[in-house]
Amino acid sequence: MNAVGRETPTRGLSVPVQPIERDAAHLLDALEAGVLILSRDLRIEYANARWARWLELAVGPGTSFASLLHENVAFVQDELRAALADGEARTLHLNLLGGRDSAPRRVSCCVRVAGDGLVLEAHADADDERVALHDTARRLAEVTDMAEVLRTLCDIATNQCGASGAAVLRVVDHQGEVVAAAGDLLPAQGRCFDLDGSLLEKAITEQVIVSESQFRDSGRPLMRAVPQLALGPVILAPLHAHGETLGVLAVARGVGAKPFRAREIDRLRMLADHAALAVHKSMLLMQAQSADRAKGRFLATMSHELRTPLTALAGYNELLCDQVIGPVSDPQLDILERMRSVTMHLSAMIEEILSFTNLEEGRELVRPSEFLVADLVRASIAVVQPMADQKKLSLDVVLPKSPIRITSDIDKSRQILVNLLGNALKFTDTGGVRVVVSKTASDIRIDVTDTGIGIAEEELTRLFRPFAQVDAGLTRRHGGTGLGLYISRRLVTLLGGHIQVNSKQGVGSTFSVVLPLAWDGRN
Repeated sequence: MNAVGRETPTRGLSVPVQPIERDAAHLLDALEAGVLILSRDLRIEYANARWARWLELAVGPGTSFASLLHENVAFVQDELRAALADGEARTLHLNLLGGRDSAPRRVSCCVRVAGDGLVLEAHADADDERVALHDTARRLAEVTDMAEVLRTLCDIATNQCGASGAAVLRVVDHQGEVVAAAGDLLPAQGRCFDLDGSLLEKAITEQVIVSESQFRDSGRPLMRAVPQLALGPVILAPLHAHGETLGVLAVARGVGAKPFRAREIDRLRMLADHAALAVHKSMLLMQAQSADRAKGRFLATMSHELRTPLTALAGYNELLCDQVIGPVSDPQLDILERMRSVTMHLSAMIEEILSFTNLEEGRELVRPSEFLVADLVRASIAVVQPMADQKKLSLDVVLPKSPIRITSDIDKSRQILVNLLGNALKFTDTGGVRVVVSKTASDIRIDVTDTGIGIAEEELTRLFRPFAQVDAGLTRRHGGTGLGLYISRRLVTLLGGHIQVNSKQGVGSTFSVVLPLAWDGRN
């Protein structure tokens, strides 16, 4: 060891950078912090007992510091050499190699120059538990699919508990089942076993963490069902959330491995608490999605069933209006026209519901073709012109002088524009609606501006939600399913574009559809 003639403070403690006397070594070994002294060539001259416990091995003089690191070796060495060069203190976050059966340990390390070498004072990160907790919460929050949640949970448990494998088990029809697994427990995934006498039964019944020191020799039901499992120490923690036991989380090590330490058992308990909430959340989401799919199937079925008699009703109405089966008086014609209007309205609502279910289930396909934007606008105007005439509203169109060709799905584009025009007319009582078409290098823009009631700013956030309406409630004046804008936005996205809205309450609104000139198959 290089002897130097001064001392370097480390959080209130003076650590002499010279041969460590026995009494001083006892004092340093008693510290919660890890104290390490490095020579100029980054070899260890002294390491207190805390470092030995972290690494699960004795650290002898002359050992290369790089050999203790799990990753980022070059970066850490560069930082240490920079500290030697400029004399500035630094803070490093290190991932240290664990023992044979332990995961790498993360520590925060304060580096100071001392004579010709360095003094490193390190503390286990957050007490390591905070970092582990944050990582667990972050990773589980990133996934919602139940299978992915369980796979992620097994990976986290394996890494954070220093295990060689992990699994999630549950009770199904009075049997145990391994629903997800990783590492050494992977051969058991999907396998069922007798519940009687199993660790699963014990953990769920007693609601405590249970363990087995040598699982291969235990004769437990899972071992009998999957004899190829080469497992030594095993611990299981119940997954309990909102008054319900969802299953257990198990971690294991190989045959002959060290038993799990108290710290690792505590880590499993912490993981189980947070994992149970994630699994419960995923279960609720699955139930909601299942209910949503059932709702969609019901809506689709009812819409198809309603469309058939409505089509027949519309046909009979046409026959009567055209006086094919006999003359009709003017008052009777007026009633028939009202019937046709109501029938068309019901048909439009049914088509909206069918479009909604198709979009929700991913059945809508884009069928691109080339067409003129002017033809699209005129066809859409023709659909809503009777509504404008009935309400005595103006319906103006401004088109560019040069014709614009676009490659997209003309039927979906027309549906989008008809929805926006219909909404504009429905919420406008005086004035009118104006359609303006413009073009950029890569897009077309269609602005639909009305002089209607406008939309309050706080309502804009829910405007494109399904079944949402601005004038919702028992006293609302305007009918409809509340699906038009939601469907329009979904269809525009499917065509690679977007919808913008600008509105002022009491003045009017402008809905702008932006579509690419050529649909490229992406959305």
